[in-house]
Amino acid sequence: MKKRALTLGLASLFAASSLLAGCGSNDAAQSNAGSKGDSKSGDKVSIRILTRISGTDPKSVAFQNLLKQFMEKNPDITVVDESLNDEAAFNNKFKTAVATGSVPEIWMNYGGVAFKDYAKNIAMDLDPVLKEDKTWADSFLPLFDTWRYKDLPGTYGVPNEFYSVAIYYNKELFQKIGAEPPKTIEDFEAVADKFKAIDVVPMAMADKDNFRGGHLLTNLALKKYGFQKTEDLMSGKAKWNDPDMVSLLQTMKNWQDKGIFGKNMVTTDGNAITSMFLGGKSAMMFEGVWAISSIAASPIADKIGVIPFPGYKDKPEFKDNWFGGAGGYSVSKEVTGAKKDATIKLLKFLTSVDAFKYFLQETKGGVYPVKMDSGSAPVDPVTAEYVKAQSTAKDFKGEIEEYSPIMQLQDKVRNEVQGMFAGNPPQKTADTIQSFVESNKK
Repeated sequence: MKKRALTLGLASLFAASSLLAGCGSNDAAQSNAGSKGDSKSGDKVSIRILTRISGTDPKSVAFQNLLKQFMEKNPDITVVDESLNDEAAFNNKFKTAVATGSVPEIWMNYGGVAFKDYAKNIAMDLDPVLKEDKTWADSFLPLFDTWRYKDLPGTYGVPNEFYSVAIYYNKELFQKIGAEPPKTIEDFEAVADKFKAIDVVPMAMADKDNFRGGHLLTNLALKKYGFQKTEDLMSGKAKWNDPDMVSLLQTMKNWQDKGIFGKNMVTTDGNAITSMFLGGKSAMMFEGVWAISSIAASPIADKIGVIPFPGYKDKPEFKDNWFGGAGGYSVSKEVTGAKKDATIKLLKFLTSVDAFKYFLQETKGGVYPVKMDSGSAPVDPVTAEYVKAQSTAKDFKGEIEEYSPIMQLQDKVRNEVQGMFAGNPPQKTADTIQSFVESNKK
């Protein structure tokens, strides 16, 4: 996933760039005076937007068309699209904008702990806007937490995209063993035994790209203990090597030892498990929304179903927790007057249900951060299955380590889980992670 790299990149540049912004030149201040101040009624207003949606792919073309539609409907507003697809170029452009005090009116980001300094210093609190327009606010899925902080009142971004992870399954293979897709962990283990009996890998999993091990651990934690476990780990009330966390790691190791994930997890990549799944050699695939396009383009697309990651039978209250998060738009706190009105108008336009329906129509697929049905849009069957599975979700939370101020923790956890799959005992894995946390406490 590219999301973490972008988040860390923006976080690492803030300390230096905020100092530069504080002592920016008079020329820079003068050049931005017009963009920050009020505009007279009837004057043309110019708004800059910086996103990663740039190129000739269907999504980028749809985005550019939406901007044109907005300007046609609002001839007094000009939208300057500064979007860059390349991650390094995007980070450098934003770094320069922060350093010179010339932050775009709207910019794309992924919130989280790494965004907190931006929320404090350059992002507008959007709570008043959300409260004023309940129809718009209530259309979103529950994804705002990534731009909210316990010690900083307000909401500093709104979703424009999101990711989540589910289980894709082969309907024909489930019919072959006479079983329904699993709703609980207990069901999952039972069907796994049935698939092994007919020499089908229950759920091939690759951890060469080790984010999948981290995703699996988070899914189990959310389904077993809810988000409270994440909060307790972050506060220090819970430890990574306490019995709860060790038990989750042990479950993962047990599944590996039983052959549920197939062979050679640590040297297997995502392309290999996708090929196994589409070739009927694996009954299930643990993967995110990013897999929809490749599965939908396969010859067996109409045979594929999607289910939420199973919950625990004795913890039904957590079954609708989903691993997932959002990318979104933030607004510069410097905008005022007519420019502010125009900026909020554009923000609402780009994150409206109608805008996401347009994306759906033009790209013929995808999953979006609002409550909507596909209507008459020509949606592929895998997208339809994914949307249906996700309709029961009550909450979305990111990977456990995303809530930690220790920026290296996510890499550490993922590496240690990968090491467990390579042979390390679960207890040693948990002890090593906890030791790392303690050595990095501020």
